[in-house]
Amino acid sequence: MDFFDMVPDNFFSLLSSKNKRVYLASILQVFKVYETGTILGIDKKIVVDDLTYFLETNKNYLFDAEDEDDEESNPNTKRDLANYILRRMEECGWIYVDVTNDYVEILNFSDDAIIICEALINAYPQFEYSDDELPADYINPNEYHGYIYSINSLLSQKDNVDYALTFSLVYSNTKQLIRALRRLDARMKEYITSVVENTDIKNLMERLIAYKNDIYDTSYTKLKIADNIDRYRLSIITRLEEMQSNESIINAISKNYLPFTKTAEQAVDKAIRQIDEVIDAFNAIEDFINEIDLKNKNYINSTIGKIKFLLTEEDNVVGKLNTILKYVKDSNKEGKIDKALRLVDGLYNLPVIKVIDGTNSLYQPRGSYSRNYNQLLDEFSLDGFEMNDEFMTQFKNLYNEDEIKAFIAKNTTDGSFLASKVLNYEATRERLVMVIYSIIYASEHKYLINIFDEYVKTKDYMIRNFEIKKVL
Repeated sequence: MDFFDMVPDNFFSLLSSKNKRVYLASILQVFKVYETGTILGIDKKIVVDDLTYFLETNKNYLFDAEDEDDEESNPNTKRDLANYILRRMEECGWIYVDVTNDYVEILNFSDDAIIICEALINAYPQFEYSDDELPADYINPNEYHGYIYSINSLLSQKDNVDYALTFSLVYSNTKQLIRALRRLDARMKEYITSVVENTDIKNLMERLIAYKNDIYDTSYTKLKIADNIDRYRLSIITRLEEMQSNESIINAISKNYLPFTKTAEQAVDKAIRQIDEVIDAFNAIEDFINEIDLKNKNYINSTIGKIKFLLTEEDNVVGKLNTILKYVKDSNKEGKIDKALRLVDGLYNLPVIKVIDGTNSLYQPRGSYSRNYNQLLDEFSLDGFEMNDEFMTQFKNLYNEDEIKAFIAKNTTDGSFLASKVLNYEATRERLVMVIYSIIYASEHKYLINIFDEYVKTKDYMIRNFEIKKVL
């Protein structure tokens, strides 16, 4: 059956509207409550109460009624908004409501909506649980240890093994592992791309912190340390090769493919090919992890380099040229490129330079020449020279890790480094740089970083207030 014959035409309209963030958060919140109900569904009143509370406590989700095509979409209270969202979910086929003999409305999700909600929660489990609610035994699909450990445990069985079922589970878990790694790779690529697109220091800093929280701490670090695949990779490959060389095991596994092949020989060939796929996947994982490792370094270095450039660009010619080009770029987005080019046209005068092909030139280069620096050194004496504290202070790197760590420690009060306490309107650029380097340093080490909605202003810049706490 065609997919679009299974879902209503307006099924995805909620996720493409201007209020899509409110709708998505509400759908997943309702789904979370729905799963606490019975097999037959959940009382709609319970869902309305919970969604009302959710909308009241999450101030970031602002619903704009003017962006809705529905003329009746003018909720005066959060409860009205909750009822309106549920009505729109029902109209679009996400939920359906049955009425019992006692006139109680029972809410259920449609089959397609359940599959999509599960997929979203698997990709982003924070939708389902907050950090405090996350169960101790909950396996985040973005973490890799669950898949690897399951594969290794399945292949380690020796007695009374159902090889057809065992390999089917191994193959499925391997696919899930590869998908998780590819998601990690794709998300890291998105962050690297954002360095080029962002030209504001505050945006780059926020992206760097988000990268630490969403990628570095939750996925990258676990992949390199806690969930290191190399712990099990060799034993998994060895066991798969043993299975592949055992004719009776291959015949057992081939039973999985008999319904989809014409002959038993084709089923055996398919079983061997799929074992090869799993072996190849684990052989290739090391190179894949090295590639992810390189992308992590590139993102950190690119972001720090971009921030350094933006901090100093206003003081040099390159910075001024960058400002002009940024103006033209922004004007182009607004459809005012002609006006921008006319304005910029009078700012420069580039002479036409005739380039002569060196192969046809009559010019003959002079002989090589190098200056004799020995004569220069002989004129000076280094006797009595000492690299004293004054000399070292003048030439040391002002922003090395020791200096930044000391700066954080000096400005930490009651275990908290707060940007608004370190910066004020009269703060020097050097102090601002140290604050920015502090958050970069914290993002690469064991610190907790909290971003606030308020801003801290200096003479030249404005950044969001943030807090750094040392992880005990």
